[in-house]
Amino acid sequence: SSSKLRRIPSNPTAMEKRPLGNTGLMVSPIGFGCSPLGNVFGGFNEEDGINAVHEALKEGINFFDTSPFYGITKSETVLGKALVGIPRDSYVLATKVGRYGPDEFDFSAARVTTSIQESMQRLGGLFFFIVQ
Repeated sequence: SSSKLRRIPSNPTAMEKRPLGNTGLMVSPIGFGCSPLGNVFGGFNEEDGINAVHEALKEGINFFDTSPFYGITKSETVLGKALVGIPRDSYVLATKVGRYGPDEFDFSAARVTTSIQESMQRLGGLFFFIVQ
């Protein structure tokens, strides 16, 4: 129900949105690269990562780019936790496919399809607007 949605207070000076090509999507000119949520640059406190996502939303950043490769799925998992209760129309998600480990690449149609399904599960059933 809408009463369970988490409301992130908006910043009146938050950045404007720009059209993403001809998609009809409006995105912030600055995106949130989620590799740090996967410990790519060293350890971090998960709660700090979740708070960073909330702060980004509050400041008007609405484009989040993740990958199952970032922290071998950790980035997507933490981002999914951060987005629980946030209205789905308030952000745009992008993920990547094809790389699943330091030396593990698979761009086959079957693996790409499975990868998208797995990513959606880690993100709590959220769908992607962009798959790279």
